[in-house]
Amino acid sequence: MDMDEAEDWAWCDSQFVAIESYVKTQQIPHGVICDWPEWYTAPYVGLWAVENPDDPGFVGHWILAGDSTGVQPQPVPFDHLSASDLPEPRDAMAAFARKWTALAAAANKGTAWSGSPELTGELAVKAKQLSRQAQLLTLWAADDELWDLD
Repeated sequence: MDMDEAEDWAWCDSQFVAIESYVKTQQIPHGVICDWPEWYTAPYVGLWAVENPDDPGFVGHWILAGDSTGVQPQPVPFDHLSASDLPEPRDAMAAFARKWTALAAAANKGTAWSGSPELTGELAVKAKQLSRQAQLLTLWAADDELWDLD
């Protein structure tokens, strides 16, 4: 889906509202929630930085957030990770991929997870969706062209 610049901005703005709600609902300790994703591909997913309240100016958590508009049939779920060992957005993307791969593998063996990421449906369906999305995150994390390498 090709979006023009205005649609891109509108999507990111609408996502920011959803990020604020997610951070509050998940009770993620935070300072400033960055008002623009560190990385995104609209209208599918964005990776957002949330400031560490104990260390202002530094990322405390990464939020991976799929489309919150309801347009996508199987949106990427919202999830979060501590940034303590993940200083760069690309590191966070790879960590989400590893986490989701492990959750999907366990789910394929009948082990359900609770909490984030939250998906609806039967365990086998959730495992399949999470596995596919983890593969996509892995590809994105590995693609040098998607990351600013200064």
